Amino acid sequence: MPSILSAVARATRIVFAKPTVDRVEPSFDIDLDLYHEADYEKIIPQLQDVERQLEAVPLDRRGMRWVHLADTVLFYGERTFDVPFDDFVSRVDISHIGEFYRDSLGVTTRVVKRDERDRSVHQGVRVVALPQPNYAAYFGKENLDVYKLEKVEYGPDEQRVWMLTVHSPNGSAVCDDGYTSFRRTPDGRGTIAAFLACQNFPIPPLMALSRMDRWTWFKTLVTESAYRRFFNTMMDSLLARYHGNDFRVGRVR
Repeated sequence: MPSILSAVARATRIVFAKPTVDRVEPSFDIDLDLYHEADYEKIIPQLQDVERQLEAVPLDRRGMRWVHLADTVLFYGERTFDVPFDDFVSRVDISHIGEFYRDSLGVTTRVVKRDERDRSVHQGVRVVALPQPNYAAYFGKENLDVYKLEKVEYGPDEQRVWMLTVHSPNGSAVCDDGYTSFRRTPDGRGTIAAFLACQNFPIPPLMALSRMDRWTWFKTLVTESAYRRFFNTMMDSLLARYHGNDFRVGRVR
């Protein structure tokens, strides 16, 4: 009984009192020496295949796309900021993109390789975030906790970070791969921020027990709603960082 009560209390805090949740500084416990140059490079062709699948689907009126597979969701969204590209990337560091995820509680980064301008090119990242959607905590969903390999590219008109999941300590993700990009608009006046994801998150225990995931229409409805909230919050956080405003969830102990 105490464990059930504590789980309910945790979920209630996440849903109704999120600002009181403590931020964290995750340890980094995997050995990046086990990975080589090819492990960072192979991220790209895998995600380019995901990109091709998504490009076959038209953008909806919100600038988003989905492909629903048996256990995996492919997603793409983009938003245009009325901010010059060079100005935007000078204030928003794409190599720290995990900080901008909705409800990110803590991010730890280990740089493996830098370019001639001392910018991170290959890195390992651990991200801890509240469960998405938040109410899934009532169904027993744990915090997202993933390690990723990231390859960062810096071009004159686009920056992009490619991400590949290599470990989830609590089993909260089978895969949480994708990319985030910042690119100059065709007219040169603004910046387009884009987010692509290939994600497989285990069904929360109580939802699996109730077999609610059998209702395809319901699963699609709640999944797409959660992605919209995640994406819109992420875009708002990027803009907040550009303007120098605080966007982090939770509190510092």
